[in-house]
Amino acid sequence: MRFYLAILLTLIVFSTSQADDHAVALIYHHVSEDTPALTSVTPAAFEQHLNYLAEHQFNIWPLSRILDALDKHRKLPANTVAITFDDAYRSIYTEAFPRLRKRNWPFTIFVSSEGIDNGYADYLNWDQLREMAKAGNEIANHSHSHAHLVRRLKGESNTRWQNRVRADIKMAADRIKHEIGSSPSLFAYPYGEYSKALKAIVGSMGYRGIAQQSGALGAHSDFLALPRFPMATNYADLERFAIAVNSRPLPVTAVSVRGADEKSWRPIRSLRLTLAAGNYSAHQLGCYRASGTPLEMTIITEQPLVVSVVVSGEQTAGRHKINCAAPANDATGDFYWYSHQWMVKQADGNWYRE
Repeated sequence: MRFYLAILLTLIVFSTSQADDHAVALIYHHVSEDTPALTSVTPAAFEQHLNYLAEHQFNIWPLSRILDALDKHRKLPANTVAITFDDAYRSIYTEAFPRLRKRNWPFTIFVSSEGIDNGYADYLNWDQLREMAKAGNEIANHSHSHAHLVRRLKGESNTRWQNRVRADIKMAADRIKHEIGSSPSLFAYPYGEYSKALKAIVGSMGYRGIAQQSGALGAHSDFLALPRFPMATNYADLERFAIAVNSRPLPVTAVSVRGADEKSWRPIRSLRLTLAAGNYSAHQLGCYRASGTPLEMTIITEQPLVVSVVVSGEQTAGRHKINCAAPANDATGDFYWYSHQWMVKQADGNWYRE
């Protein structure tokens, strides 16, 4: 949260630019007062978000349409946003859908088909999903099992892991096709967890990979790990929301990890980021832990801009990320944004528990 407050102190006016080379995707889970705060926004907060988008004349597009435009270097309207939901919780239908339908705004739901098929508590059913799909909304793949797909089972070979993951993703695709009729070629990673190997599987199956780390979408984005700004109780106040939807993508063109690799899943020491030129203030670029603590950063070269970010230190088992941001050179007050995620196993080599 301190990271967002630091950004807010320098955010004087929000964007009214006519930039057409980027967009922002938002991710919600529950829209409810009775569900875990970590993955929820209240209906009142959600209404505030929608009012902000309307008052500031944002354009709400389906996520697949935005990605098609970016991938083909087509122009986007200024201030374009995608609204997405993960896991297919019932409050999407009871709270979010009526509000979005009233405004005629499309959205994307990433569904885990096992929970729907088994009638899990607080999940949508296929009739509700069909109704929302007929209203012009996207029903997309979030795996069948919602398992930690990056993890291999005990004694599982690489080939068996690949086959299991492919079967899980295909099962969800088959169920969505059977129940809905069609689905965009988008796959949202369960828990936002991905690896180089998992991205390769997702790409080979014809999907664009959708992640959960913060950041805006642009031509330089990794189309197998596309960022979305998570919205939940502790990070859903209107000030933080405004920063997110007015952000631009920091043009990171290459990332080199120093330290552990995906075979060991141990803490990493540093990241080396290569950035393309852009309308951002390079000398004000800063990187921060998720807690907001600034990280040591060194400029390796200026043309092209290459920076080294030291992230070593205590890294407990779990998911970790850093945020890097730089203010725009214009008078909008917007920030260029990049986020990097990695995972760390427990000291004994086992995976952490959720």
